[in-house]
Amino acid sequence: MRVHLQLATAALCALVLGQSQARAADPDVAALQGKWLVESFAYNGSPVEAMQGATREIKEEKYSLTPTGGEAINGTIKVDSTKKPKQIDLDVNGRTLKGIYEIQGEMLKLCYRLNGDERPTEFESKPDSGAVLVLHRRAK
Repeated sequence: MRVHLQLATAALCALVLGQSQARAADPDVAALQGKWLVESFAYNGSPVEAMQGATREIKEEKYSLTPTGGEAINGTIKVDSTKKPKQIDLDVNGRTLKGIYEIQGEMLKLCYRLNGDERPTEFESKPDSGAVLVLHRRAK
């Protein structure tokens, strides 16, 4: 019985380590690391001025989004760069915001929905879409 428990524990540890290594192996996890400045932020097709100039910082799988005059919003990210478009999940306050992302040089583009479980398929924020579109530039 003790041997079976040890084998089951070892198998579980191997599975967890394998999943962590698989996520870390995604090249975009490394590319997303660091500080990003929000150049534009739109929700339902309208600019959100309070988020202009906010800072998004990504460290490993954790992130914070700090508006210029407010408190940080903290969460975790999961990316899948094998999908077209590339997918990102932003977990914050027990909610998962399903989105897409694109990295081009020093620019990061995110689009995600605040409402529902449907993931956007295009980088746009139209009226009544529930979509957020954020354009970032890497901080120097």
